[in-house]
Amino acid sequence: MESLNLIVLFLYFIGLIAVSWLMSRRIKSSEDMFIAGRSSSWWLSGMSTYMTIFSASTFVVWGGVAYRSGFVAVIIGNLVGVACLVTGRWLAGKWRQIKINSPGDFISVRFGKATVDFYTIAGIIGRGVHTGVALYAIAVVMSTLMTLPDGHFLADATGHLSISWAVVILGVITLIYTIAGGFLAVLMTDVIQFGVLIAVVLFMIPLSFHYIGGIDNFINSPVLPSTYFDLSSGEYPWIWLLLWTLLNIFQMGGDWPFVQRYISVPTARDARRSNYLVGILYLFTPILWYLPAMVYRTINPDANPEQAYILMSQTVLMKGMLGVMLAAMISATLSCVSGTLNVYANVFTYQIYGMAKPNASDSKLIRAGRVFTLAFGLAIMAIALLIPLMGGAERVVVTILTMVIAPLFIPSVWGLLSKRVTGRQVIWAMLATYAIGIVLKFTLSGIVNSQVLEATIGLLIPVGAMCALQLRGYLKGYVCPGYESIRKMVDIQADTVPDAATVRVVKSYSFMAINCFMVTLGVIGLLLVYLMFTETYEPAVSGIMTNACVIIAMLIAGYVVYRVVDARKENLIRKS
Repeated sequence: MESLNLIVLFLYFIGLIAVSWLMSRRIKSSEDMFIAGRSSSWWLSGMSTYMTIFSASTFVVWGGVAYRSGFVAVIIGNLVGVACLVTGRWLAGKWRQIKINSPGDFISVRFGKATVDFYTIAGIIGRGVHTGVALYAIAVVMSTLMTLPDGHFLADATGHLSISWAVVILGVITLIYTIAGGFLAVLMTDVIQFGVLIAVVLFMIPLSFHYIGGIDNFINSPVLPSTYFDLSSGEYPWIWLLLWTLLNIFQMGGDWPFVQRYISVPTARDARRSNYLVGILYLFTPILWYLPAMVYRTINPDANPEQAYILMSQTVLMKGMLGVMLAAMISATLSCVSGTLNVYANVFTYQIYGMAKPNASDSKLIRAGRVFTLAFGLAIMAIALLIPLMGGAERVVVTILTMVIAPLFIPSVWGLLSKRVTGRQVIWAMLATYAIGIVLKFTLSGIVNSQVLEATIGLLIPVGAMCALQLRGYLKGYVCPGYESIRKMVDIQADTVPDAATVRVVKSYSFMAINCFMVTLGVIGLLLVYLMFTETYEPAVSGIMTNACVIIAMLIAGYVVYRVVDARKENLIRKS
């Protein structure tokens, strides 16, 4: 990896830390630390939700699926969008209508403290492993691309950056900006990460098609299987796609990192709009993420599928831009890691430390949250270092997500909508799900489609258990007291127009986020200009680079004009 790529990567890390330092100066209360004072704009919350879904697994695991199985990977991504539209319509707003500071608040009131403890332990274990896998995956990519001088203390036996050191470096950077800047830093860095991601991926697509001689050569390539553009596959049949969609509806509707974003906006309408944004993005963007990996199969049909994306990057990207591509992959992963750290620090602070110290001041709550973030972050780094002993990244990701984490979403959503189910029943239902899942996994593995089996365990068994409990409660006429308590916690401000002070804060956060986005695009544009002046490229490649610079310049100019007009309008309002 050339020095310019390393410089780009270094500047990216410095930018993340700088943003976290600036955001730390705005944290005045525990609400600021964990839910941005309920002043995140709908689009900022949606963008953060979108990035939270991402990780290096998007490129490594699902990019590998796209390389191997083709268009079905795009359909899998599109179905996440369908799930987001469903939850935006029926669930996201309901979360904001409840006056809670964390997802754990809801579980505590609705199901009781024992259920909170169960959820927290299961979530920390499941999410910790899942996040550790994401960190390990990007560390592998970073290690593959970075060669070091002979004898360097950070190098492994092959002369590349050691995977262990890559895990430590990435983990420490994430801890710094999450601990310092809290949820505000998570939101702002998510926008930076989206800017890096969208810029480099959109840049890669025309370069990829140019390299193979055009779109026709891709579509009609003789090396692609006849089923490459089918909407399903033997590995991912229609029944799995249906289960996947339902699983994502429960995940987007009940998983704590997403719930945290629904309650961080001023109104229920904003929560719904934020999820609509994510849904629309996922209906259109998966084809952008997976095309380079799919195109690479026409170049090298015998490559390791999980390396397809980075190999395509090495094939078509010029120096400097490869560093941006690595930054994009790192961006996706760090967003996943920071979101997990912050949401569980939120639950720990309010539901564990806050319960033990009911009179704790805001400063003590913030300090407790930061200490937990540090401890949990170090645990995730340790898990990432142990991933090779667990069977590899892909199997760990799928198994943990579908069999351990996914069942936890379902009672949360069920408790939001139903008055019949109790906390004790939830715990027993989850324990039964895990027990049955382990038995089925060991007895049916290799006999039935593994993806369908794991989705069945993660979805149908817990849904069946909740349906049985619902029917039992209905027949007995039972109403859980926790449900009645939740109904009394309605936030009347969630369905009213925000006051002027809230509008000002929302607007200031939005401007900060757009500033971060535009600065990110500007830096990438300057890098392209520098490369065009110092290197020689084919006319077609130079044209692609020029067009990218023009688009970036137009976006920045349009934003500057908008800010000038808005500032003048604000001045007129103040004078009047």
